[in-house]
Amino acid sequence: MSFKKIQGQQRAVDTLRGFIKSARVPRGVIFAGPPGVGKAIAALEFAKTLNCLDAASRAAGDNCGVCQNCAHIDGKTHPDIIFADYAYQAALRGEEVEKQQTIRVDTVRSLTAASQQRPVLAKWKVYIIDSAEKLLEEGANALLKFIEEPPQNTVWILVSSKREAMLATIKSRCQTVNFLPLGDDIIIKILTDNFTEPSLAAKAAGYAGGSTAKAFLAAETLGDFAGLPGGAAFAPAAAMNMSKTLAQARVQAGCILDMLAVSAHKEWAAAPAAKQAALQELLGKIVFYKKALTRNTAPALVVEAALMAAGEANISIK
Repeated sequence: MSFKKIQGQQRAVDTLRGFIKSARVPRGVIFAGPPGVGKAIAALEFAKTLNCLDAASRAAGDNCGVCQNCAHIDGKTHPDIIFADYAYQAALRGEEVEKQQTIRVDTVRSLTAASQQRPVLAKWKVYIIDSAEKLLEEGANALLKFIEEPPQNTVWILVSSKREAMLATIKSRCQTVNFLPLGDDIIIKILTDNFTEPSLAAKAAGYAGGSTAKAFLAAETLGDFAGLPGGAAFAPAAAMNMSKTLAQARVQAGCILDMLAVSAHKEWAAAPAAKQAALQELLGKIVFYKKALTRNTAPALVVEAALMAAGEANISIK
């Protein structure tokens, strides 16, 4: 893979290529934008391009994808390139991935300690922190001095879906590269390229809000709904069909609520004034149900209640 395969983010890609071609690589960069639009992939491609052993590819602001450095980065086995996400933190702490809710200070200290070591293979050491808006203040402060005064040829990339939630001192010391929501046409292509049936891909794209992550989850959820009964039996059947694993059930429930909100809002925008009040009431209920998911309410119960309320307003996502 190379920058050429990152779809719908030409401005961001051009900016990253410009850093490399000009030999002016910022030591701290925030990749900011909605979830599921290619930020993490672009961070790894940037690390590959900085360290690609093929001079012609690097001079063009891209990577070959097959040299030793590119292959190690693709396999996440490169000793000088660390992708620190919740899975990385869970492995450090010997915990389950589902238990990770923030980026903790001990994770940051592990990364900063590694940044002080001499590189093994790479010209540029790259440390990528995913979900950087989840950095606790102590961790952000621990990272700050390493962004201000990094070792030679070291780059910190902070991938964030909520840049506004990040510590102001971190934002002021990093250059931001913005990633935009993807168009429905791009999302449909990505889904169909991954073996999603075209009509399902088109429907899922309508619920995705420009995010491939949301699109894949919507497609999976809609696919699960296909074999369920309609009418009044749909809500209890959908609730019964949910994952028995609490963490996954919450993800599924959140997806269903988001799809209901999109459908209700579209109906509200097109409805005559006489019908808008009922749809506004439904939207208020959906907000309440989303809050209930954070309060240890059973996801299946939330989904059944939400689908029943939507059915009463003639809103369906089946």
